[in-house]
Amino acid sequence: MLEIRNLKTMYGGKEVLRLESLDAAPGQITTILGRNGSGKSTLLRSAGAIIPCSGIVRADGEDLQSMTRREKARRIAYLPQTLAIPEMTVYTLVSHGRFCRLGFSKRLGSTDRQIIARAMEETDVWELRDRMVKELSGGERQRAYLAMVIAQEAGYLLLDEPAASMDIAHQLELAGLLRKLADQGKGILTASHDLPWSFAFSDRIVLLDGGQKLAEGTPEEMAGKKDRMRQAMGAFLVSAESNEGFFPYVIAQ
Repeated sequence: MLEIRNLKTMYGGKEVLRLESLDAAPGQITTILGRNGSGKSTLLRSAGAIIPCSGIVRADGEDLQSMTRREKARRIAYLPQTLAIPEMTVYTLVSHGRFCRLGFSKRLGSTDRQIIARAMEETDVWELRDRMVKELSGGERQRAYLAMVIAQEAGYLLLDEPAASMDIAHQLELAGLLRKLADQGKGILTASHDLPWSFAFSDRIVLLDGGQKLAEGTPEEMAGKKDRMRQAMGAFLVSAESNEGFFPYVIAQ
């Protein structure tokens, strides 16, 4: 379990996030839903002990804030919303996900290469392995970074807008991949401002507004919290006439 208790994050002397509690369970996809500027990215970075914060952040009972960077990388994999464009091939980029598992030499073994290849195939970037990262489209680059995160083999994945820049086909593939990873026991904590997307594949949704949690529950429970949804998002969801297909809800204001 990824546990957050009494979390407070400051920026420039101002409190930007206050959260009493949040749990991301293994085998579940938990989505932080909110408008731009609501504190979603700050929450993910705080949950991963990437930025300074007060409070308790534990992964499987162990305090993340007291771990070394390498120790944290074995438990938490973080994919930011804004991605760098390094001067390297896609294969080299994805290989970086294994570095926390390697010794000082950073020499890949056969098992590492198998894990890298599998992660690239799952994210549909294996055919791009020899391309330079700078030559990729935004969606391709997003999938390459996601492959790197998967190759890290951390128990918990923190993904900030993971479907950003992806076309609808790859968004659907991503949803299937995240479900597969959750079914394998990964705990997945994502951030999104996309209502239908979030409700379609999440097990739990945490509604964030102004750096504070307004509500939390299953998609079905959150669909009933129309006032809170309208307050935080300016809209809410209602059930579609048919639940067949990927999106069971439509937007209403």
